[in-house]
Amino acid sequence: MATEEAKDKLLPKRVVDYIHNIGVRALDHLADNFAEPAPAPEGAEPAPPNALQSLIGQWKAMSTEQKEDFVEKVSVSVVEMIAASAALPLGLKLGKKAVKATKKVLEKQTKKIRKVAKKSAAASKTKKPKKAKKSATA
Repeated sequence: MATEEAKDKLLPKRVVDYIHNIGVRALDHLADNFAEPAPAPEGAEPAPPNALQSLIGQWKAMSTEQKEDFVEKVSVSVVEMIAASAALPLGLKLGKKAVKATKKVLEKQTKKIRKVAKKSAAASKTKKPKKAKKSATA
């Protein structure tokens, strides 16, 4: 297959095999540990299955060979995505800029939160509880 040759050239075989094996194990684990949604109340129509429920149902119905083929197709896409992202230095540069800008915003928010917390802690320490006045009617 042409995709297998391209896949093998993009990343080392060991990495490609790892992605494939993790994909199979992850889907098996998901299918084994998926909690079915609660059944619809009596008289109500059952909700149609969502994408995850459909995937799990189809995964359980597949033979081992079909599972391997399915994961192979997905892993080829993953490998291509990894190789493409590594080959785009411009995308990497923009990604670094976005991370830097996000970090600045988070630092500013953290400073504001600390400042407010410090003020409220200081205010609570300095305030003394007021004593209740005794009434003159006693």
